[in-house]
Amino acid sequence: MKLVIVESPTKAKTLSSFLGKDYIVRASYGHVRDLPKSKLGVSPENNYQVDYEVTDKGKKVVKDLKKDAEEADEILLATDPDREGEAISWHLKNLLEGATRSKRKSKKEESLSGKIFKRVVFHEITEKEIQNAFSHPHELNYNLVDSQQARRVLDRLVGYKLSPLLWKKVRYGLSAGRVQSVAVRMIVEREKERMSFVPDEYWSVDGIFEKKDTQESKVKANLIEFYENLDPKNRNDVKPTKVEVRNAGQVNEIVSKIKSASSFVVESVDKSSKRRNPYPPLKTSTLQQSASNLFGFVSKKTMSIAQKLFEKGLITYHRTDSFNLSPKFLEEAREYISSEIGKEYLPDHPNFYKSNKKSAQEAHEAIRPTSLNLKIKGLTDEEYKIYSLIFKRAIESQMLPMEYLQTTYKIISDNGYVFRATGSIVTFEGWGAFGKRLNLVEEEEGSSVLPSLSEGDVLNMFDLETKQHFTQPPARYSDATLVKALEDFEIGRPSTYAPTISTIQERGYVKKEGKYFYPDEVAFVVTDLLVKHFPEVIDYQFTAQMENKFDMIAEGEAEWVPIIKDFYEPFEAHVKEKDQELQKADFTFMGYSEEICPKCGSKMMFKLGKFGKFLSCSNYPVCEFAKPVDSEGFDEKGDQIEFEICEKCGGGMVLKMGRFGKFLACKNFPKCKNIKKYVQKVGVKCPICSEGDLIVKKFRSSTFYGCSKYPDCKFRTSKNPLETPTEVLVASYEKNETFEKEGNIQTKAIGKEGFLKSKDKKSTKPRKKSLRVKRKPA
Repeated sequence: MKLVIVESPTKAKTLSSFLGKDYIVRASYGHVRDLPKSKLGVSPENNYQVDYEVTDKGKKVVKDLKKDAEEADEILLATDPDREGEAISWHLKNLLEGATRSKRKSKKEESLSGKIFKRVVFHEITEKEIQNAFSHPHELNYNLVDSQQARRVLDRLVGYKLSPLLWKKVRYGLSAGRVQSVAVRMIVEREKERMSFVPDEYWSVDGIFEKKDTQESKVKANLIEFYENLDPKNRNDVKPTKVEVRNAGQVNEIVSKIKSASSFVVESVDKSSKRRNPYPPLKTSTLQQSASNLFGFVSKKTMSIAQKLFEKGLITYHRTDSFNLSPKFLEEAREYISSEIGKEYLPDHPNFYKSNKKSAQEAHEAIRPTSLNLKIKGLTDEEYKIYSLIFKRAIESQMLPMEYLQTTYKIISDNGYVFRATGSIVTFEGWGAFGKRLNLVEEEEGSSVLPSLSEGDVLNMFDLETKQHFTQPPARYSDATLVKALEDFEIGRPSTYAPTISTIQERGYVKKEGKYFYPDEVAFVVTDLLVKHFPEVIDYQFTAQMENKFDMIAEGEAEWVPIIKDFYEPFEAHVKEKDQELQKADFTFMGYSEEICPKCGSKMMFKLGKFGKFLSCSNYPVCEFAKPVDSEGFDEKGDQIEFEICEKCGGGMVLKMGRFGKFLACKNFPKCKNIKKYVQKVGVKCPICSEGDLIVKKFRSSTFYGCSKYPDCKFRTSKNPLETPTEVLVASYEKNETFEKEGNIQTKAIGKEGFLKSKDKKSTKPRKKSLRVKRKPA
């Protein structure tokens, strides 16, 4: 009997369906051994020896696996085909063959130490691939193990040395990391750009023209240039000036001159054929970006769904940075396009794509369906969405380009003002036809049909439109754009994007407004500290260089201990130096306020505390007065407002700030520990029911506004009611209601014939509820 060990029960179940009775498949549920939580776990003085411990959840798993291993003739380690999977297999091998810290081995460990261990690797869970992989098992790849171990050790050393420094100099509970701190820095620097951004005013001028003496369709053209001294005979010798309208005075002057023109003529007609090549098949980063843009999925959710699809044998391995597709799949895709979509969409030869990244693992495959002829059953709506996206991009990548005709008219007035109109018409849908057929279009080429005009045609100006604009600051990062930025800077690898984004939110450095990230106050303080005093750790290039070194270790071109040693020895000395040099007051002080302390008359100042920014008297500790920045809960004299009477002791309930936000607590604390949830009102009535008040609500890391009459009134919006007109709030609510009534018509299912079909009905499967049972005391 052969024991096969994988990570998850789903993967175990799928593998069992392909393997015979001679195999027993068990799950390890991920890592069973890791660095200890209570100590460093790495000995720099002992050549960086690592002290691993079995995790709490891993103890029972290992115990059960040892029982199965006793009965097995051979143990096959079939974890995921990446560094993390290789490390899990290595840990399992060490534990099951009795490689413990104890010198004395039990009889059970002695019996296991002679077992045969083999590594099995596969990038898709199909019958043919599984049979091939299990027919050719091999030894563990210790280069991959060393690469994973090097990253884990480096991150542990950086985190365990920098984090305590932040506790002393900023506040307790903060953390720092080689990758997470760089990601936070990116978000902080983008926010600083937005804060320092000064918008510029500009105006657009659009002319609406029609052909003279006809009733043909009108054409809208944008004012772009101006000839100061227009001479029709020598126009080619004169260069026009670009029109830049900065204020209303300029607009009025230009409009007056344009209206004084006696004629408008089509100066030139330019028609050109253009092509848009299909997108390449998906890799890890583009899967996360597309899922975010199309479905609003966060990276962690996308990767979790993809993991399930892989374990069910529906897609190839989803952690990859390659665009390659296997010859077998290319042949299958070409047959599918020819028979199901049309031969006219099939190129003469397969399309090949190459990554621009030097570090890309070109030997791997892109993410694709394992087969185009599978009968798909039992997927959730979210799994269907991700599978449909992967299916679509894999097929589109092997189709012909989209073709369209672009037409540009230049219209000139007799006093020198030049307008331009541009339109395009799709002449051949190419790869775009498949996305439309699936009703799953990522980025549609907009068609703008222009009326037929010829050079020299005389036009009437039907109308003149002017509009004021302001330049916009750089947009905040979303899940999609942050993943793209991390990839562009080569920070992390495909497997690290999702956990990095999750970590910086869980640690409180970053919050979300809608789908965009913004930094908390503490993120500014910590980032400034690290940039100034530890530039080598938070530098973009350093982080990318370390990833390249990990790749070298994985390829067997470098040893991991010297790389860690070269970094750690100067880093540790630097941390000790800064521990003596830096003072906490340098980082918790965030500037003076214009307010005066109501208790002693001293200036108030901003400080960073345990739960964020607050106002404190500058005469501290002589005067201990402090209050929130928004002063909510305090009167003009600096006394706390009693919101209500405590039902337990009769004292007053006052506003307090805690880890999860504001709450009401009894003023007689600690004698009375009564607390209540605090509902923050916006000061705006609900625009739908007109009875309830709009209140601030939070879900996970998102903030939104809802009616206090919920569930009788289900109004909710992510828009700030104090800054948004009532009609806009109502419109956004109506849009949400329409979505709920119609259901999710974008969800797809793969039919028996391999074609993606609409699934219009909303799932009626009841959600599982998590119940917490209170046990009665014995």
